[in-house]
Amino acid sequence: MKFNRFSLCFFDVLGFESRFSDLGLDGMLRKYVALIDLVDAKNEHMGRVFGEMGFKESAYWLSDGDAFVVSRLHGAYASDSLLVWTHTDFPEARYPAAVDLAPAERERLASEPAEGWLYHPIPCDNLLDICNEMICHSLEIGLPLRGALALGEAVLHNERGVYLGQPLIDAARMEHSQRIIGASFTRSFMNQIVPPRYLVPFDKHLKDARDDLFQGSVLDWPRHWRTTRKSDLRETIRSLNTLPAAAAYYDNTLCMLDASDARAEMFDGPAEAPLGSVYPQFSTKELALRACAVRRINVRTPE
Repeated sequence: MKFNRFSLCFFDVLGFESRFSDLGLDGMLRKYVALIDLVDAKNEHMGRVFGEMGFKESAYWLSDGDAFVVSRLHGAYASDSLLVWTHTDFPEARYPAAVDLAPAERERLASEPAEGWLYHPIPCDNLLDICNEMICHSLEIGLPLRGALALGEAVLHNERGVYLGQPLIDAARMEHSQRIIGASFTRSFMNQIVPPRYLVPFDKHLKDARDDLFQGSVLDWPRHWRTTRKSDLRETIRSLNTLPAAAAYYDNTLCMLDASDARAEMFDGPAEAPLGSVYPQFSTKELALRACAVRRINVRTPE
């Protein structure tokens, strides 16, 4: 049987039981709904993009001559856990379209200058952007998230409620083996290009420094906070550090903020890098994409 590849992030809420005890069912429900609304809103937006607007998972020319990628995001949640994911491969390179595509033929197609991009992984920016926003918003509502990112073959069916596969196992193990707010990259997730602006080399948060799942970096969600928010991130984190048993999580998070700040000048700024400067498959002169009459605008998350 053939299975598709997915890139995913598995989260849980830090200190869920204690916060539930403090807030009660009604208080926890209000906060939790505010968090899962991000997943629901993203799913609803994807429905409009792929339905009313007629887009498909693909790459397009923008009116300014740059390229951009439309990829469908999915989300699910249960108890204190949340899962967000996207297909790793474009429709042309996954089941059922590519069920008979041999590895050698896939490699040959990926080397084609015009449409080789169809056989490379879908750029992961969309997934990492929503993970950044989920972590930031979780701090604002007092339900901090810790998670992990993984990639691999899986069965992820929202309609049937079926979620199986090695990347889920890897992400759950990685998530449990760390003391930090945010998300760590597993080695499997790096079987694709990950733009450096999403990475912060950091390993102080590991329960076991020899963890073979860990890639060596965590998601640079503080960079997203600096771009989208004006409030003091450190004060926000300190205000949530009320559980003695979880103090190490907050201390490690503050250390990670220092590591992110040290890299700020490398990536912080108003301009977004052209797609081809990060993903070589979109830099060829012969690149063939569909054209669309839209342009990119910078959108900041409101306070």
